[in-house]
Amino acid sequence: MKIGIITVHRAYNYGSVLQCYALQEYLKMLGYDTWVIDYRQPWTEAVYRKFSLYYIWHFVKLRDFRAIIDYVRKYKHRKIIIEKQKTIFHAFTKKFNLTKPCKFRVPQDFDIYIIGSDQLWTHQCVGGEDRFYLGDFKHSKHSKVIGYSLSASTTSLHRFGGDRLKSIISHFDKLSVREQGNAELIKELTEIELPITIDPTLLVNIDFWEAMVNHSWKDRNFIAIYQARPVVGDADYLKHKALELARQLDCEVIDLRSMQYSVEDFISIIKYAKYVLTTSYHAVVFSVLMETPCYAIKLNDGFDVRYVDLLTDLGLECELMDMTFTPSPTSINFEGVKERISKYKEASTKYLSDIR
Repeated sequence: MKIGIITVHRAYNYGSVLQCYALQEYLKMLGYDTWVIDYRQPWTEAVYRKFSLYYIWHFVKLRDFRAIIDYVRKYKHRKIIIEKQKTIFHAFTKKFNLTKPCKFRVPQDFDIYIIGSDQLWTHQCVGGEDRFYLGDFKHSKHSKVIGYSLSASTTSLHRFGGDRLKSIISHFDKLSVREQGNAELIKELTEIELPITIDPTLLVNIDFWEAMVNHSWKDRNFIAIYQARPVVGDADYLKHKALELARQLDCEVIDLRSMQYSVEDFISIIKYAKYVLTTSYHAVVFSVLMETPCYAIKLNDGFDVRYVDLLTDLGLECELMDMTFTPSPTSINFEGVKERISKYKEASTKYLSDIR
């Protein structure tokens, strides 16, 4: 059986490429002929170009002229960063089993199309609504469209509204979401109950990730930060918090946002950090998998549900912090977390085993 994955696989983003790779490899382990459909999603392509008129036009429509001025002003800096990102992520995405590139029409020779996971329904992440991510595309009548562990900000779900969500759900033969909070909101808006499945990075065994670790990081004394979302009024919010903690521990701060590190280093740094401070879902996931103490900061911007639900389900609510928290050395009890993850996986493994 031939499966095509439709997801955000070309973003210069650690979590995006890791969730795609994990889903590809897990499906291959199940015996499926698995491919990543090389969909060139317009917004993602625009965001990671040095200069994009498509990106500028988006903000013209929003009448956000300050964003346009800022975009043009930072061209030289962005050019340097994107070159670094391109080197890092192109090296990793060679691991993907890719189809030929496509933009307007997906390949028609698949038995199953799996859409997910990641924030494919979050307007801010994909530049509005993307019909491919919403399951609205031409495919063989004999093929199936499956949504797996789809995620969205609560703001985006409210923006869709009940009627639109019902229409979107009708495009899928089977559909699951990643967060309990989103499942509850969708039920509230549509009266449709959807199952919860886990992010693909949690599907594979820990040995899968351990095999990618660069153990040279073991001898470093550091805290890791990854600020995936901006904090209004304080662009270096996490760095400021991390420096407070670093002074107490007499260690350095490694900023994963600097894009100096490979995808394998992302995992390795999180494994060997004394602490992780982050606003990133996947940084939280890997801190859990590697049993590294983590401060997951709630920004109250509609995106927190992604790791609030995860840490709550795993009994690690103590890692959730409000923005005003004062960082200090603390120990986290990871006893029983592996067992909870294993139990957490059961519904997801059954969901993917039953897609034939």
